[in-house]
Amino acid sequence: MKNFQNPEEKNSLFKKESLWKRLYFGFNNLSLFVKVGFVMALCGLIILLIILTLFFQLTKIENKLYSNYKDYLLASLYVQEKILKSYSLSSNDFERKLSLKEAKRVLTLMLKGGVVPVEKNNIKFLLHLTPLKDPEKIKILKKVLKILETEPEKLKKTEINSILESLQNFTYSLLQEEISQRARLKKLFSQTRTIELFLGVILAIVLLCGGLAFFLMVLAPLKKTTLRIHDITYAKNLSLAQKEPLSVPFNDEIGKLVEEVNNLIKYFSELGQFKRLLEEDESLDDVYERLGQLLRQRFGFSHFVIYTVSNSQNTMEVVYRSPEDLVVNQEILVMADLCRAKRTGRIVSSFETEGICKMFIYENADHICIPLIAGGKVEGVIQLIIPHEDKGKIKEIEEAMPQLQAFLEESLPVIEAKRYAESLKQMAIKDPLTGLYNRRFVEQALDNLTAGILRRGTVLGVLMCDVDYFKKVNDEYGHDVGDEILMGIAKILKQNVRKADIVARFGGEEFLILLVDIRKDEAEKVAEKLRKKVEEAVFETKAGILKKTISIGVSEFPVDAKGIWQVIKFADVALYKAKQMGRNKVVRFRPEMWEEVNSSEKEPQ
Repeated sequence: MKNFQNPEEKNSLFKKESLWKRLYFGFNNLSLFVKVGFVMALCGLIILLIILTLFFQLTKIENKLYSNYKDYLLASLYVQEKILKSYSLSSNDFERKLSLKEAKRVLTLMLKGGVVPVEKNNIKFLLHLTPLKDPEKIKILKKVLKILETEPEKLKKTEINSILESLQNFTYSLLQEEISQRARLKKLFSQTRTIELFLGVILAIVLLCGGLAFFLMVLAPLKKTTLRIHDITYAKNLSLAQKEPLSVPFNDEIGKLVEEVNNLIKYFSELGQFKRLLEEDESLDDVYERLGQLLRQRFGFSHFVIYTVSNSQNTMEVVYRSPEDLVVNQEILVMADLCRAKRTGRIVSSFETEGICKMFIYENADHICIPLIAGGKVEGVIQLIIPHEDKGKIKEIEEAMPQLQAFLEESLPVIEAKRYAESLKQMAIKDPLTGLYNRRFVEQALDNLTAGILRRGTVLGVLMCDVDYFKKVNDEYGHDVGDEILMGIAKILKQNVRKADIVARFGGEEFLILLVDIRKDEAEKVAEKLRKKVEEAVFETKAGILKKTISIGVSEFPVDAKGIWQVIKFADVALYKAKQMGRNKVVRFRPEMWEEVNSSEKEPQ
C-alpha cells in the first residue's frame, strides 16, 4: 500500500528553507521521547538555576542576620560593668581582683573566640564569639588587656578612664557596624524581592513555553488524528478524508501515527469503493474481471487463475486467468476434489510446505491457493502463481495476504448474490409478468443466503409488500390494467434497492424483498423509502393515469427469530397490521402482534 506521506519527500520540502527552519524541522523530526525529554530537561535546568540563585541570595541574608556583632556588644558592656564595679566605693580588694579577672577572661575570649558564660540581673546566658578579624578592634582590646595586666591597686584613675574610653570606642564601632548591617540587610531584602519577581516571570515564561511546546508537538497532532479517526468510525466523510489526508511535517512518533491513519483511511476507502463497484457490475463475468484487476494492479500478481466450483457436479471451471494463455491442470476441472484448497476449505501455500499440492503443474514456481467459501461451501478458488525469481518478495506477499483476504470477503456476498441471479436464468425461475424472482427461487436461495448472513454476523431485512385495493383495479379496469400496475410497481421496487438485494413476486399482488447484509433496524428505513416512491409514482395505463399505494410489513433475520420462514411470517403479520391501520403504511413487526394473532385464532368463531 502506497503511503500518503513519504519521509524522504517530506524532508525534501524543507531543504530550500532557511537555516532556522531547517534547524526547527530537524529538531521536530527527532524522536518524540528525545524532544519531550529535551524540553523537560531545559525546564528543569532553568528551575534549578532559579533555585540556586535564590539559595545564594538567602545565604547572603542569613550571614548578615546571624552575624555575632551583638554578642561582642554585650561582651563589651559586660566588661565595662565589671571594671566599674571593681572600682566602686563599696568594693574591697578581693572583689576588685575578682571583677578584673573576669574582665580579662572575657576580653581574652573576645580576641581568641569561644563561649562566654555571663550573668546579668541574676540571669545566666552564653555569648558565642568568633575570633576578631578587624585590626582596629583587636588593637583596642589588646591595649585594654595590657593595661589590666597591672596589679589592681597600682591602676591609676587615668588608666581606668582610658580603659573605659577604649571599650566605649569599641562599643561605638559595634553600633556603627549594626547600622551599616541593617542598611545592607535592607538592600539585600530589596534585591531579593526584585530577584523573586524576575525569577517568577522567567519561571512562568518557561512553563508557558514548555506547555506550548508540548501542545504543538503532542496534543495538537493527537487531537487532529483523534477527530479524523472519529470521522472514519462513524463514516461521516471517508472520501473527503482520503482526498485531504492528515498532514504533520515531522517524522517522529506522532508523524508515523498520522501516516498510518492516512494509510488506514485509504485502505477502508478502497475497500468500500471496491465493494460498491462490484455491486454495480452487471454480471459475474464483470465481477471476475474486477477481481483480476485487483490482483494484478493493487497486489502486483501477474500469474493467477480464478476458478468457480460446481459442488453438485464436483467440477471446476476457469472463469479468469492472467495471462490469458496460462495453462491449468485439466484434472481438477473434471474432478474438483483433487484440488486441495477446494477439498479442505483452507489456504494452501507451497511456501509453508514445499510440494504440498500434487496437482500444481509448474516446477519453476510456487503457489498460494485461496478457497472462496459461501454458505459453508467452497464456491471458488483463486490460485496465485509466484515464479521462483520473485521468491524474494515472499515477505511482502505474506504481509499483503490479510488485505487480499479482506477484499475477497467483501466480494463474496456480491458473487453469491450474482451467482443466484445467474442460476435464476438457468433455472427459469423468474416471474414472467414482472421479471422479478418468483417464490420458487426464494425457497431455493434462502438456506445459502441465511447461512451467509449468520457467518458474516449481519442482518437480512424482510419486506412483505402488498398493493392497496388491487382487487378494485381488476374489477373496475380489468386484469390488463392490473398487470400494468404490477409491472410498474415491480420496476420501482427493483430500481430502489441494491443489486445485491432480492426482489421477488411472492404471489398475486404481494412482493417479498430481501435486503442482504444490512444493519439492524435499517430495513424499516428502506421500506419507508419504497412506500414513498410508489405513492409518488404515476402509472400510465390503458385506462388512463392511475396512482396506487402499497403497505409494507417489516421484520429482520435473525433479530426477530432464528428461523427465516418464521421471520417471513412475522413480516406478513406486520403487513396485516398495516392494512388494519388504513393502508399505505410501513409497520415494523413487534412481538405483541404475534400474540394478538394467536389470541384471535383461539377465540370461538
